[in-house]
Amino acid sequence: MLRSAALSDPRVIELVNQKFVPVWINVRTTPLPALPSVRETLVNARTNEVGKVDDAFSRGFFVRTAMLSPDGQTLLNRQASTIAGSMAKIAFDGELGYAEVNPGQYLVMLRRALERQADARRIASRH
Repeated sequence: MLRSAALSDPRVIELVNQKFVPVWINVRTTPLPALPSVRETLVNARTNEVGKVDDAFSRGFFVRTAMLSPDGQTLLNRQASTIAGSMAKIAFDGELGYAEVNPGQYLVMLRRALERQADARRIASRH
């Protein structure tokens, strides 16, 4: 659904191509990157000893977008870390977090990630 919705939208494609380095990971065949920030996006999904998503539900429905800083260490689109927290975010903000598929909401997520990166750079330049 992500590919046929948000990732098919010309506005999303343009912003991703201009500002990001997209990496698609098929969790059925490929382990997740060994980065601490990626682990945060799992919510309730489990991984096996080699880092592949292991539970049957998540293998079928695991869709996540992790917006990482250039060094890969900082998650720029941090969301709720529990299903209950994610449901509350949907109820109050209308956001699905990492599993965003609506093009308009996906654009908001991308832009917020860019803002967080810019904020981090401004703070770093002051020190």
